[in-house]
Amino acid sequence: MINKLVEATAMFSTLPSRSTLQEKTQRWVIKIGSSLLTSEDHQLDMVTIRHFVEQILHLRERGIEVVLVSSGSVSVGKGHLGLTEKTLPAEERQAAASVGQAALMHAYESLLAQAGVHCGQILLTQDNFKDRKRRKKTLSAINMLTKMKMLPILNENDALADTENQFGNNDHLAAVFCGLWHGDLMVLLTDQEGLYEADPRVQVDAQMIQEGMAGDPRYGQMAGGSGTAVGTGGMRTKVDAAAYAASSGTATVIASGHLSDVLLRLQNGERLGTFLRSKKFDQMWLKARRAALQKTTYSLLGVGTKLSATYSERSHLSYCYK
Repeated sequence: MINKLVEATAMFSTLPSRSTLQEKTQRWVIKIGSSLLTSEDHQLDMVTIRHFVEQILHLRERGIEVVLVSSGSVSVGKGHLGLTEKTLPAEERQAAASVGQAALMHAYESLLAQAGVHCGQILLTQDNFKDRKRRKKTLSAINMLTKMKMLPILNENDALADTENQFGNNDHLAAVFCGLWHGDLMVLLTDQEGLYEADPRVQVDAQMIQEGMAGDPRYGQMAGGSGTAVGTGGMRTKVDAAAYAASSGTATVIASGHLSDVLLRLQNGERLGTFLRSKKFDQMWLKARRAALQKTTYSLLGVGTKLSATYSERSHLSYCYK
């Protein structure tokens, strides 16, 4: 009896490893940066996009719900409009976003259709999250698309957003959406391997952070700015986004989109890139496991006391008990 109690205590008091979380999570919000989808001359990289689409379809076959946050519209629009400057006046940026978004969605739709799947476009600003009615409508649209087996593709509505309601980058958009949708894992794919202690382009012996706690103030100091002339975000925006997502219980992986089959390898539990845990999730996990331990203890002792289940406190925990 004592040995069984000791075994149960050890089992229920241990946090899941990053590999376990990557393997068991069921709701993924995947953000792909502009630098991965477009070239320096602002053309879509159809080969790379096809590889991402194929991986996402495989994830869905494994029972994972996926919402894709795709950058790239402004960069592609620049190419179509012959604009070369990195920073554009507001009106030109809006035009580029409008033209580029059409090309971006056409690329995704044409590739998905080959597998008998279609996508749904959702363009968002902060206004969509500011009140209950708008949040409810946004969530309803996403849930209906996933229910109908469509792939929701989100992007900031750069054609209409202004300084008062814009996110500024899709890392932040993905993090805010995770809170609304109760995403289990946010995957931020970039052109860098992960978060390093220092800029590896300057300090060649800098070590990559493989795992840590989102919101650690040291990570903000380690992160630098945008790495290319194509994207608007950088490692700092990803670290900040991870901290925001963690406040609602979502863990984050920051990894290189240049790695072959990176999404599938993450789902297989490979320790790629930087994994940032959510303190809130860990706390909820331990609380639920303590309740499970108490229930198991009563059962082993033969005490017929019914305990109220706390497993449903948050949908993040449901997959951990399957």
